Amino acid sequence: MVLFKKEFTTFNDFYPENSPSYKESESYMVVQCAGCEQPSFLLRTIGTQFATEDEEIGHFDENFPDRYYDTDFPLLSEEEQLRLPTLLRNLYGEVEAAFESESNILAGVGLRMLVEGICLERKIAGKNLLEKIKNLHSANLLSANEVPILDKLRQIGNFSAHSIKGFSTKDLQYALEIINHVLKTIYILPLINKRLKI
Repeated sequence: MVLFKKEFTTFNDFYPENSPSYKESESYMVVQCAGCEQPSFLLRTIGTQFATEDEEIGHFDENFPDRYYDTDFPLLSEEEQLRLPTLLRNLYGEVEAAFESESNILAGVGLRMLVEGICLERKIAGKNLLEKIKNLHSANLLSANEVPILDKLRQIGNFSAHSIKGFSTKDLQYALEIINHVLKTIYILPLINKRLKI
């Protein structure tokens, strides 16, 4: 969301006669993330050639601060991700990309898909995802206390998909910790346990 915008345009006259003219506009904006509501500064530069009509030939965005690198998400390490089945490893990579690009709606839907992916990979039956989550407990893959916690991811995904609204980055970080815990419990810790020679 743009909170403030100021635009400046410059014209370049170094083109030869009968060549298209060129202008460059710079838009200085204070913007606010629709998910976490964090403000930042955005500089958008747009180059335009025009003869009889304007034609954009490219634009470049610079964001300050660059939150892509500043946000610290509790993601599984690369080594931990390699211990996941291929289906879940690929899906986790897409969810990670959604988090890092602050695509909060896609991140919310992706968390729900990871729950669905666990049920699919473990061949857990059920007429809907809530029933499948309960059946993860019946299959001794989740404790009774973990069932309502994991169900929150189902609700986050449903809300994100049906309302087309993203949760805050902070809430999604908590949700990411939940799915990480479940993935570690079902897939990663059993592998580590097998390697312990006691």
